[in-house]
Amino acid sequence: MEMLRKTFFESPLPIYLTLIFAEVILAAVWYERRGRRTMLMLLLPPALAVIVLGVSALVVTDRERILNAAKTIARQAETGRTDALREFVDADYSGFGDDKAGAIRAAESAIGTYRVSRVRFTKLQVEVTGDQAALHAATVIEFGDPRFGSGRTGVVFDVRWIRRQNGWRIIHVRPPRYGVEVF
Repeated sequence: MEMLRKTFFESPLPIYLTLIFAEVILAAVWYERRGRRTMLMLLLPPALAVIVLGVSALVVTDRERILNAAKTIARQAETGRTDALREFVDADYSGFGDDKAGAIRAAESAIGTYRVSRVRFTKLQVEVTGDQAALHAATVIEFGDPRFGSGRTGVVFDVRWIRRQNGWRIIHVRPPRYGVEVF
C-alpha cells in the first residue's frame, strides 16, 4: 500500500513511462490498421497522464508535508531566521536543547555564530507510522565566515515528528552529529 501511495501521489514517473510506452504501442497499431477505434484509443494514455498529474498535484501526503517543513526550516536558516522552527517545534518538545525555547535558542546561536549561508540536503528519509514520523536528514552546511575550517561540514539530524490538530510538529531531536562525511 505504501508503495502505491508513493508512486501515485509523490513520484508518478513510472506511471508516466508506462503510459508513454503504451502510447508508442498504440501508435504502431494505429499505423498498421488506421482504424477509427484505434485512433480514439490513442487519446487514452494522455488522458490517464492528466488524471495522474492532477491527483499527484492535489494530494499532499504526510511525508511530503514533513519534507516541505524541513526544507522551509533549512531555507530560513540560510537567511538567519528561525520563524519556521518556532512554528514546527511542538510545545511538548524534549530533546536537543531540552525544551522548545532551548532548542530555538540553540538554533539561533548556531546560525548566528557560524553565519550559515547554505544548507544542502544529501539524504532525506521520512518514515510515517500512524501519528508519528521519523526524519533522517544528512546535510552539508556551508558557512559565511571562513574562520570555521573549510567553510562547510556535514551534519546529520534525526528528528521525531508528531501529528497534532494543526499539522505535523517536531517532538524530539537527537543531538546533531557533526563532521560526518556525507559529501
